[in-house]
Amino acid sequence: MQVGEISERTGVSVRAIRYYERAGLLPATRRDNGYRDFDPSAVERVRAIRDLLETGFTLADVTALAPCLLDADDGAPSADCSGRTARMYREKLAKIDAQIRTLRQLRRRIEERLTTIP
Repeated sequence: MQVGEISERTGVSVRAIRYYERAGLLPATRRDNGYRDFDPSAVERVRAIRDLLETGFTLADVTALAPCLLDADDGAPSADCSGRTARMYREKLAKIDAQIRTLRQLRRRIEERLTTIP
């Protein structure tokens, strides 16, 4: 499968897909003509990468999970991957909760200041 086809199926730009490949997140082979050739499972892998990025994970986080994304092609992720993934999700939730607490405090302070304005 060529990069353009993956782009069409996922809505992810060709540039981003090439970036994922260079980052080691998306394996590809080279054809004799030099074109990249991706396994059909690359479509789901790109969607998984995009989902992680869109839910606030960094590229470094996704890179750390890359072996788990690759394991998923062979069936169910390994127990190690499941544990690692769960830990990263818990850490992300803790960060989001901390941000929410900070935003609530800021909101209260702004509301308090607003009440003092005539």
